[in-house]
Amino acid sequence: MHSRPAKPGLASRRNTVYILYKQVDYRMALSIKNAEVESLARELARRRRVSVTEAIRQSLEREVARDKVVLRDDADELTKRLMAIVKDAAALPVINDLTEDEILGYDAFGVPELPASMRKNG
Repeated sequence: MHSRPAKPGLASRRNTVYILYKQVDYRMALSIKNAEVESLARELARRRRVSVTEAIRQSLEREVARDKVVLRDDADELTKRLMAIVKDAAALPVINDLTEDEILGYDAFGVPELPASMRKNG
């Protein structure tokens, strides 16, 4: 008795079906042992309408990208440099009595005024 050839990826022997698969490199699954973290993951997944795994992947991906923007060690140095600039700017002398809006050219309604050189003489 001859049988039809099995479909690719499947081998059949009597009533048992064997699925042939390719071995892949697999790492151990992550286990969350904190009820609050699990609850937050489930809430995020529900809100985004994705699986818990996908919600965690998205969140971790965003956090890694955010950390790449400013490295933690550099953040302290950047803060020190910015605070030094703030301190230097605060120590500058006041050389006229114009308000910030007047310096920027805003009128009483918050609308920028045209510089005198651009106004029509009339």
